[in-house]
Amino acid sequence: MTTSDRLRQRAERFLALALDARGRGDLELAEQLTARAMQCLDEANGTDEVPDLPPPTAEPIPQPQQQQQRQQTQPDEDGEPE
Repeated sequence: MTTSDRLRQRAERFLALALDARGRGDLELAEQLTARAMQCLDEANGTDEVPDLPPPTAEPIPQPQQQQQRQQTQPDEDGEPE
C-alpha cells in the first residue's frame, strides 16, 4: 500500500469521526476533524491547497448582440414590444 493510499484511508477515518461528532452535536470537533481529513487528502494528492472553483452560472452570459435583440422584443409597460 502506498503512502497516498494510507493518507486517503486516514482521511476517510477522520471524516467518519467528524460525522459521528456532528451527530452528537459537537460541531467544533467535527470541523477540526474535517480540516484534518482535508489536510490528509491534500497531502495524498500532492497539493498544498485546493483552489476554489467559481460557482456555476445559472444561464450563459448573453453576447451584446443578444442583449440588444432581447431589449427590442421585451414588452414595454403597456405590454407591447418596443
